[in-house]
Amino acid sequence: MGPRGLVPLSEAGVSDRERRTWLRLLIVVLAGAAGETLGIALGLPSADLLVPLLFGGAAYYLTDGLDSPFRPRRGGEPKYWRGKRIDDN
Repeated sequence: MGPRGLVPLSEAGVSDRERRTWLRLLIVVLAGAAGETLGIALGLPSADLLVPLLFGGAAYYLTDGLDSPFRPRRGGEPKYWRGKRIDDN
């Protein structure tokens, strides 16, 4: 990293949206790993595929509003994309 490295250093740094997206990915991966660990510890069938998928999917669903400051998690409030309001209808 740096001026003579393989990956040039970015001047701007990480934006807040990128940070929230990486955090959401980390939460989903950790939930999948916890699901796999729990499934193996309990001896559940297909603990290496189905249980982590369910745990990761649940974490993805529960962190739905984490990656966007404009879109509330759930409710009747409007959604925004690139600063413009989007109608669901």
